[in-house]
Amino acid sequence: MLTVTSKALQQLSSLLLERAGLKITPDGYHSLRLALSTRMPVVGIVNAEEYVKMLRSAEDELRSLLPLVTVGHTEFFRDPKQFRALESRILPDALWRARRENRRVSIWSAGCATGEEPYSLAMVLAEQGALPIEVDLWATDLNLAAVEAAKQGRFSARRVAGMHGDRRTRFFRPVEDGYEIVSSLKDYVRFDGQNLAVPVFEKVKPESLDLILCRNVIIYFDLPTIRALMDRFLAALRPGALLLLGYSESLFKVYDRFEMVEMEGAFVYRRPVKPLAPRVPGITGSTKSTSALLPSTRALKTTLDSSARVPSVSSGGPAPRKTEAPASKGLEASPASPAATASEPPRKSLETPAVGADAGRMRTGEMPAWSLMLAPGERLNAAVRMIERGDFVSAVATVEQLLADEPGHLDALLTLGNIYSLSGRVVDAREAFAQAINREPLCVEARVFGGLAELQAGELAEARAELGKALFLEPSLAIGHYLMAQVHERLKEHEAARRHYRNAISQLRFPQRQLAGHYPELPDSAESISRAARYALAALEEGPLL
Repeated sequence: MLTVTSKALQQLSSLLLERAGLKITPDGYHSLRLALSTRMPVVGIVNAEEYVKMLRSAEDELRSLLPLVTVGHTEFFRDPKQFRALESRILPDALWRARRENRRVSIWSAGCATGEEPYSLAMVLAEQGALPIEVDLWATDLNLAAVEAAKQGRFSARRVAGMHGDRRTRFFRPVEDGYEIVSSLKDYVRFDGQNLAVPVFEKVKPESLDLILCRNVIIYFDLPTIRALMDRFLAALRPGALLLLGYSESLFKVYDRFEMVEMEGAFVYRRPVKPLAPRVPGITGSTKSTSALLPSTRALKTTLDSSARVPSVSSGGPAPRKTEAPASKGLEASPASPAATASEPPRKSLETPAVGADAGRMRTGEMPAWSLMLAPGERLNAAVRMIERGDFVSAVATVEQLLADEPGHLDALLTLGNIYSLSGRVVDAREAFAQAINREPLCVEARVFGGLAELQAGELAEARAELGKALFLEPSLAIGHYLMAQVHERLKEHEAARRHYRNAISQLRFPQRQLAGHYPELPDSAESISRAARYALAALEEGPLL
């Protein structure tokens, strides 16, 4: 029998804060219990305090535990704009079509965690008069402990505190430790385990679904996994059916077989009604671009060769050989060679020239009216181009307005934090990254960029702590090792700096995912990171050159 004491939960909470920066209050200890009940039998330990003690020296096991711990970080009716669209348009239309065709409305909540999302959908359907027999609402998650908790439908009082009183009265019953979903609402949902990365969804028939919700899931997937998943989602949806992703997720330049449409202020993806065009050979349901998962990511490409300046946040260090250009102070972009520039296709601009009143707004940092008509990803792309030409005032105004309209947009939060950092607004940068972590507790990018912000501000201990958490969460992240080496070099810890430069180079044997958020002139390609790290390592190993 498993033994989980309050002391063990406190110890685990402290360890997660120390290693991963994941802050879990006593209100979230339920998710810790679920995680422990899943992992402890796997390693053959029945005492939680012994298991936590083992975790301190077993980083691989701690990483296996982490995804299970975060199942509690969700909420009922998450993302109000999307739920307004679901209530007013999406679910009524899907229900009407299903009734007209004499079938059940079919919905998949993919990545349901502890059940808040599917139960929210069930409440809306019940309020619209749908009976359980008319609804096939399938809710799945990889974490089987979370699935079991979802089936029980028990939530703390804090979890349901913000819900409309009528809904709380109608769909919940009070229990000793909070509230439980009433059995009549549980009848709408069937829970199941499902790995989204498998090549075939055996339980899903082709063209059978009216709606898929896969929110705040694919941000952790690499590009091939996302494209393969979108192929399977596309095949599972009926013509004209919809896919909802999280606000921080986009298929821009990643997958082009869905149509993006706006509904009640929310952007959703629709399978085209007309027959799908044949796939271009060699392309997996995407454009030919190899751009990042999120539209703003790494729009600026850095070209480094033997005569290029090496991006560095070091303020000093050995002088380079005369045959090479000097290493830069700060993160300077190296000018691309004509050949490199000619090899890249011209990027189609989404930006409209600022004229008349809009030109005045751009000079004062006010958001031009035309940009408010763009989709969130396009608005962020416009801000990235403003950063690239040095117009930080307009970039800040653009991203701040985007966040006012889309408060949970992770990519925008990260980009804004980076702009604040580059502008010397360190306190504001920290707040932006803290919001990103609150949104996605295991957000590696917030740790990487937060560490970079502290490094730029000269707060080396804080920089080392943040980058250490990033590398714990993602040990193969080459840019993380490169930046950590920069910290150690500034601290005069040359052996540690050498080790991380070598790690940056060695980790490039693994595919490197694109980071969410935009930081101008940061090495992003395997070639640029490798050359920057090799140059810095050579300089450290050879010592000062006369």
